[in-house]
Amino acid sequence: MQWQDIGQLAAVISAICAIVAATVSVLIWRKARAGDLSKQISDGDRDVKKHTDRSVAGVNQRLSTMDARMSGVEDGVARIEQQQQHNLTARDLGAVHEKINRLAENLAANTASTQGMREQLGVIHRLLMSKP
Repeated sequence: MQWQDIGQLAAVISAICAIVAATVSVLIWRKARAGDLSKQISDGDRDVKKHTDRSVAGVNQRLSTMDARMSGVEDGVARIEQQQQHNLTARDLGAVHEKINRLAENLAANTASTQGMREQLGVIHRLLMSKP
């Protein structure tokens, strides 16, 4: 074989490779243009939207359940507060104040008595210490 034959053979092989590459490119382009890829993208987008909608619906359902529970807790606390207000009336508090006042008076009387005894003990102590 001569150099010319080798060059021609290389040109033919190159042309065949170019034709194969062009054919593959055209087939891929036609398939993409025919809507297969765009259909797959649309289907994927639709599936993602459905999944997202289901997830959001689940979260909304949990939030409304939590809202109902919190509402129940708030109602319970309000009932407890209202019952506590009814349990402690001014009349009840007046009796408690009276008892506290009597206790304070008794304490003051005891303090005065204790002070008097302390002074008397002090006088007795000084007398005992001053006698020879």
